[in-house]
Amino acid sequence: MSAASGGCTPGASDDLPSAPSGLETMTRELMHARNYHAWMYSQVEDFVGSNVLEVGAGSGNLTQFLVGRTEVTALDESRAALEVALRRVGNVGLKTFVADFADSAAVGDLAQRGFDTILSTNVLEHIEDDLVAITNMHEILKLTRGCALLIVPAHERLFGSLDRAAGHYRRYSRVELISLVQQAGFTIRRARYVNLLGAIAWYVNGSILRTKDLNAGSVNAQARLFDRIAVPVLRALESVASPPFGQSLVVVGQAVGCPKSSRRFVRMDDRD
Repeated sequence: MSAASGGCTPGASDDLPSAPSGLETMTRELMHARNYHAWMYSQVEDFVGSNVLEVGAGSGNLTQFLVGRTEVTALDESRAALEVALRRVGNVGLKTFVADFADSAAVGDLAQRGFDTILSTNVLEHIEDDLVAITNMHEILKLTRGCALLIVPAHERLFGSLDRAAGHYRRYSRVELISLVQQAGFTIRRARYVNLLGAIAWYVNGSILRTKDLNAGSVNAQARLFDRIAVPVLRALESVASPPFGQSLVVVGQAVGCPKSSRRFVRMDDRD
């Protein structure tokens, strides 16, 4: 999608006081992009367990697909964002947890709650020390040997004005994120790019047009049309063959062993 699709910004560095956070990190029209969010959820649905922690749940874009299907705890450092999520999906079967995911005390608490799945959508790029965040996920999941379901912006070469406006530290290659996830103690269950057309639109908006406003009229209009027209076609095509690049990168890791002690080599066919 050509609009910023970020969640919240847990763990953002204190040395960036003007960095956007919470609902500021996403395009407003994305809240209504149900086709797009259903597509992203389908990328990880097979790995969703019975007790899910959604890290950086934001306004509930993917939470809406979890509630009623599994036990869900939505974590975000923005209370305002969680209040929006509660209004969207209701509070039946949804617990909320206001915390910074980099807080060791919060992670210790969460590790006692028996989560078998962590879902994190467009969050890691907002965290300066992303390896710490992924290692915290392993700490929470190691007793259940659960899965971390990660969706992040792909390809550093696509980094542009929209990324800066959304407060991103980076975008990811497949080889880079696989390496981080393995360093944290996970084994890789899935790693794929998604949304080829969105990558092209992101490059045009962020690197050629250099759009700086996530809520520019043109950006919201593109998001609306993309969701209604392009997503159904792309979803069908990419279900047949994964694209060689995309706007987003999906990685699923399963918690095994101890962090940093089970590092594996990345296969050559996983290079960016």
